Amino acid sequence: MHSRRRNGRLASCETCRKDKVKCDHAQPTCERCHKRGLDDRCFYHPAPLTSASTRRPNRQREIRGSFSPSLRNLHSPGSNPGTLDVAADRSSVIRPEIRANNQLTAGYLGPTSFVAGFEGVLDVFFQDVEQFNANGCENPAMATPPVLVKRTADVLRCLQEFTTIKNLVRGYYSISQTAVIPSPFILNALDELEIVIDGGMFERSSDEQLMTFGTFVLQNTGKSFKIPQESDGSSFHKSFSGSSLRLEIIGVICALAGRANYFGLAGSIARHIDSRINFPRKMSVLCDIVIQICKSLTGLNDLTLWLVHESLMLSKLLDGDSSSITWNRLGELATDIFELGAHRDISSTSSISLPSFILETRRRLFAASYHFDKSVATFLGRPPRISWRHSDCPLPLDISDEALAGQPHVLDAAQRTLDADGWSTKNTYQQASWIRMRFIISTFREEILELSLQKPSPNRKDQLRDVSSRCHRAWSSLPKRLRYTPSCWKSDLPIGVKLMSVISYLAYLYNDFSIQRILHHDPEVSDTSLLDVSSEILSTVLTLGRQWERSVDIKGDYTWIVLVYGFSCASVLVRALQRQSQTGQPLLYSGSRASLLRNLSVFISHLESMDGAGQANSSLFTRAISVLSAIVDEILEPRPEAPIENSSLDTALEFNTDAPFLFDLQGIDLIDTENFRIAFDDML
Repeated sequence: MHSRRRNGRLASCETCRKDKVKCDHAQPTCERCHKRGLDDRCFYHPAPLTSASTRRPNRQREIRGSFSPSLRNLHSPGSNPGTLDVAADRSSVIRPEIRANNQLTAGYLGPTSFVAGFEGVLDVFFQDVEQFNANGCENPAMATPPVLVKRTADVLRCLQEFTTIKNLVRGYYSISQTAVIPSPFILNALDELEIVIDGGMFERSSDEQLMTFGTFVLQNTGKSFKIPQESDGSSFHKSFSGSSLRLEIIGVICALAGRANYFGLAGSIARHIDSRINFPRKMSVLCDIVIQICKSLTGLNDLTLWLVHESLMLSKLLDGDSSSITWNRLGELATDIFELGAHRDISSTSSISLPSFILETRRRLFAASYHFDKSVATFLGRPPRISWRHSDCPLPLDISDEALAGQPHVLDAAQRTLDADGWSTKNTYQQASWIRMRFIISTFREEILELSLQKPSPNRKDQLRDVSSRCHRAWSSLPKRLRYTPSCWKSDLPIGVKLMSVISYLAYLYNDFSIQRILHHDPEVSDTSLLDVSSEILSTVLTLGRQWERSVDIKGDYTWIVLVYGFSCASVLVRALQRQSQTGQPLLYSGSRASLLRNLSVFISHLESMDGAGQANSSLFTRAISVLSAIVDEILEPRPEAPIENSSLDTALEFNTDAPFLFDLQGIDLIDTENFRIAFDDML
């Protein structure tokens, strides 16, 4: 046993210490100290960078031995799962062994990858790594590092309010028309989790219980998550719940509960625990912890992708679409989609065999993420994260969640009811319908984004008109039941269906509005089409407002519609009317000028009703009301004084009318309604 210098003294080897003699052979000395006669004070380490791993071998063995992969041994005499070691806290947060091996199992590898030439023998590269991941939890030191156990216990502490979380998630799925993860997967996992909790795991809620449960969940999470080809949707939830409970699904449940609480679902139950903002923020923090733990323990899988997506959707509600946090989370989601290969048609590009229900679930998530990516890219004026040019993921089929998560014969029967384009031939409304619809609309938005960056030219005009024509044809080819008509408000359709119908219609109209805005920058292009589509959008926004006013107070929700679609179109229309009033030239608008003025007046009235104390955009509304009212008054009652300059509107409102999403909506206080909360969950 060689000596080590501690606190400036030289420690002797065991033999010399027993003989009480000076130890000359225990520690090597450098040449300089030897020449100066300072051998007894010299401390020389031949490999100084390796000292950290060998300086305290006994302590490392103590740390590794205190945690067993067996739940029965977690509280054996001498073990204390609640004690965290500082060294372990620094070194065990990330498992370097997993990271080093996962460099090869990076997921999807395309046709230009470094292993593309070894098609058919890729198992040679990944065999050892797959075996390592499969047995990753056999080493207790790697499976349950103390810092991860403690962090997991902190996450699991939220399950003390499981009843509220369960009600929130169930309320979300009972109303949502845009949920990406099929409801049976989540609701069945909730039932399994409830059985565990009712078994007494959280009766006393002691730290010891939480650490025990946390170790159990970490062991499951550290295992490689593989989906056999013979799996079916009806039993899929058992692979990540019950005795196989994984941390990823707990994070997904927390994210869904946070969003449902933000929208006011579950009424007073949600507010009893925490405020409408603090509870979702708490859930968001827990999701961040879960993502960090899961990505340090195991490779990327479908559950992780669900978690990252739901965490992003919660974050964008809390931080706003324009925040840097949302933008970076979107980048993480896009990266994970590419790594998992969800952007490709895996059935035709890979030898990997997956069940049909998993492929359909991936397609839903990709389509929803693609739509959100185009919305944020347009809003921020930045390049899209997910390019359709580099993707060939098929559209998800228009089938119900129950069929997707059912027995194979149920899924096959549902697929036989589809038409050649993948739409259901039944008169039904389901989540997949809206996901498909908004994805189709977003593909044209990507083309518009690319053309908006080009310099004006005759070729660009032709391309924009071609995009507009194809967008109109695509809308006309959609199932008639999904296309919005004003008469839908007189029907007995669920409010969620009506809401998604009008929101999809506004998104479709805004594509044409964006095209006409680009064309309108060219002086020789008539602005008749721009005014027509602007008027149609404004009229639809006002129709939506009138219908909601008759049913329930939706002030908070209606604010979103006004900010997203109303301001841009109102500014275009009021400019045109002002210009016509000043110059006397005819208004290039196919509709009624008087009707246009009435709609603008009603729109201003809506702004006045939204303005007030506590409104996040109160100052913006105040300036908008002042400027719009002044221009409308000038049009109705011309005065000899100098009119307001055209540019004053932009200066006063301080926004870019080319962008579809104009303002950061963070901090808007949503009001108490269950029927309208969910519509804006994934709208943008």
